[in-house]
Amino acid sequence: MIILIQPSSKSELVSYPIRDIVQEAMKLEKLGTKMIYLNIGDPAPFGFRPPQHVLDAASEALTQNYSGYAPSSGDPELRQTIADFEKVSPENVFVTSGLSEGIDFLFQAMVDPGRNIILPVPTYPLYLTKERINYGTVDFYDCDSNFEPDLESLRKNINKYTKAILVINPNNPTGAVYSRKTLQGILDIAGEHKLPIISDDVYDQMVFDGDITPMRTLCKDVPVVCGNSLSKNYIYPGARVGYLAFHGEWGTMPDVIQRLSNQRLSVNWEMQRAYIAAIKGNHDHIHKFNAELKLRRDVLVKRVNQIEGLSVAPPKGAFYSFIKVESNKWKNDVEFVKGLLKEGVVVVPGSGFAPTMKGNYFRLVFLPKPEQLESAFDKIEKFMKK
Repeated sequence: MIILIQPSSKSELVSYPIRDIVQEAMKLEKLGTKMIYLNIGDPAPFGFRPPQHVLDAASEALTQNYSGYAPSSGDPELRQTIADFEKVSPENVFVTSGLSEGIDFLFQAMVDPGRNIILPVPTYPLYLTKERINYGTVDFYDCDSNFEPDLESLRKNINKYTKAILVINPNNPTGAVYSRKTLQGILDIAGEHKLPIISDDVYDQMVFDGDITPMRTLCKDVPVVCGNSLSKNYIYPGARVGYLAFHGEWGTMPDVIQRLSNQRLSVNWEMQRAYIAAIKGNHDHIHKFNAELKLRRDVLVKRVNQIEGLSVAPPKGAFYSFIKVESNKWKNDVEFVKGLLKEGVVVVPGSGFAPTMKGNYFRLVFLPKPEQLESAFDKIEKFMKK
């Protein structure tokens, strides 16, 4: 007997363009096209490894009594370590299964149908999905040509249904690093409208041009929740450990996050012990990693500038670039990306990050070695000249 199960309406709102494009790539790969994957921000396939002391801490935890359920809000020592770093009380720190789970918790806790957390455009696609599946309205504020937030656009697009302002700095997908002046402007607007800020700090140590001003160092009267993880700064995305740290007066919101933490029991304990070692241990790998990223960024910018029909605002942090297709040969970014797949290069359509932006863009991850990037851009240049 066959029973047809009707999917929920909520499930139909889920999309993740960063991984969705892989299905198309795999079909072509089976037919013999060799692919260069520049779609997912995972350093491991490109030879980068977590610091050894972090791996050692996870291994040691497996030989000790860390095989049971951890406390639902997180290992107490890890919460204290994060609290010391964030300069908040440990009661305002919650350990999550990567920051992705923390994002899910925040949207569950803050977004009712018809409400919104206002997002920068372009934005990380997970925020779009979480807004939609909580039946919120998807509202954006614009950025300028260098992908710095446009403060007037932010002020204009906040409405009576806005529950919070999202800031991603350094930014995924653009690699932009926001100035102190811009961040202070966002805080001022949040204060005017009595709104809290969600600060996505996942790439806050990965800055290779200039300096970064963490939002947590500026917030005074405005409530800010900072999210971070072991994934990027410590080159360990498979560990799936992150956190939320609440600064300022949040009322009952930490209690809500505690309830959400309780219902999923706990985060894997051995990786929480690794995170303690990551924060407390030496950070020598950061300087080396950033130097490698700057080298790759320079290759990226050089090659984009050499290819007629492409342009890019040079990334200053993280390992992403948001490249504009100036040519009008393609009707949209999806057509462009699918055409590029046939040349063997996998990137992500810009509309997955910026559904309201005019023009065609694609996000490219510049983690491969310089010679691999050169090879990818040879293929892109060939495609552009066809």
